[in-house]
Amino acid sequence: MTMYKAIVTDKMNGRKVIIESEHDTKAEFIHDLRANGYAVNPIKVKTKEVFEYIMNHTNCNPWDWKEIKAVPAE
Repeated sequence: MTMYKAIVTDKMNGRKVIIESEHDTKAEFIHDLRANGYAVNPIKVKTKEVFEYIMNHTNCNPWDWKEIKAVPAE
């Protein structure tokens, strides 16, 4: 199982939330988020390591979410 993190929007109040959970696939994680009342942009769902890299090392521009698929070697 893999740890995933996502930025989602709560449909009840419109607030952005970061959620982390362990699932077999990204699709399962997205399905569970939507079933729990969150609006999900699949581009902003990443493995925990990639998500944290984007949040800590980029400006979180749309192209950062699309282009970074793995944590770059340092």
